[in-house]
Amino acid sequence: MVHLNQEWEVRSLDDLDPQGLLLVAKFFNEQFPGVFYPECTPELFNWKLGSSNPAGRGFLTVAICNGLVVGTTSGTRKVLSEKGNTFEAIEIGDTFTHPDFRKSGKCISPNNLEENNDEYFSVSVFGRLVSETISRAQKSGVKFIYSTPNENSKPPYIKRFDFNEIGDGKISSNLIITKRYKPIQKMQLIQIIFSFITRIYTHTRAYIVLGKNSIHEIHQDEFLSNLNQEYFKTNAYSDKVHLVRDKQILQHRYVLHPSHKYRYFQVKIKGVNKGILITTVVRRSSGVTTLVVSDWLFSDQKVEKRLALFIPKLLPHILNAETISFWEREGYSKMTKLLLGIIKHKKVSLISKDFRNLNGIEKSEFGNFPIGWSDNG
Repeated sequence: MVHLNQEWEVRSLDDLDPQGLLLVAKFFNEQFPGVFYPECTPELFNWKLGSSNPAGRGFLTVAICNGLVVGTTSGTRKVLSEKGNTFEAIEIGDTFTHPDFRKSGKCISPNNLEENNDEYFSVSVFGRLVSETISRAQKSGVKFIYSTPNENSKPPYIKRFDFNEIGDGKISSNLIITKRYKPIQKMQLIQIIFSFITRIYTHTRAYIVLGKNSIHEIHQDEFLSNLNQEYFKTNAYSDKVHLVRDKQILQHRYVLHPSHKYRYFQVKIKGVNKGILITTVVRRSSGVTTLVVSDWLFSDQKVEKRLALFIPKLLPHILNAETISFWEREGYSKMTKLLLGIIKHKKVSLISKDFRNLNGIEKSEFGNFPIGWSDNG
């Protein structure tokens, strides 16, 4: 669809206007099918940006042309913790622009942001919507802003918005290919041999490192009833920032999600509960079905550092998933992961704006980073 009139205006949907959200859902379902699985709905934005979010109400900015949404940016509220102190943050996400407006068009809304008087902010849908969203968040008192952009959108964050990479700025997107992965079904013998080797290696290494260990699926009610302060200990790294995940936040994030159905797996070491893996199934825009390890909770930091030993043990529970995926910033070497059957698929950048510790001098450092922290699963 080519718009003859490519003048567009900026509109705030922080009030989550129902008609506006319907236009947003239509935009995603028509222009970017598969981004939200199984489909984009107004309920999704009400859930993460509305008053039900324990972290607070978020921000949503759209570009409108001829009554249709042609671009979006959201700011989802998060609560972060550093050295026992909590503070508000937002994650910039949902930065999508209609293909016809990526290199053409002009914003007709007045730009009242003095720091962003560059011509770029009157022609770039992405730039203008991100700047408007950040401005409103800052005016509401939010000081910490972060995002996980792809390589296409990362440069303007760095150049135009003074974002910086957190630490080395890289998160590994890890992948396990299962026997249901269609391309590998043509190489069944290789797949069988590789699966056998990785399975033996995984169980042997896990037993040597941790002793007798296992995972098993638990019901949602058991997941909620088992949540206690033991599982939140790893939020309290003395030198790193972590997302606050108390019982209320976890219930909202995973139990009350409007479109994903989550599954929960208990991790036991020598018969003692040590953690929980939180998973869901999505279908990528490529058509590949993936079991996503969205989050994890561990009461023992030593066990959490061996997270990669437990991911392959999900293989008997994949149902129809073709791959298993998870993000992390720390962990085993590439060779060790390969022996576990884990492939480092790609890198995602973790960036922030003015992200400093509470004394305002030294830059803070994030701890590990599951997919669910980025609002992508």
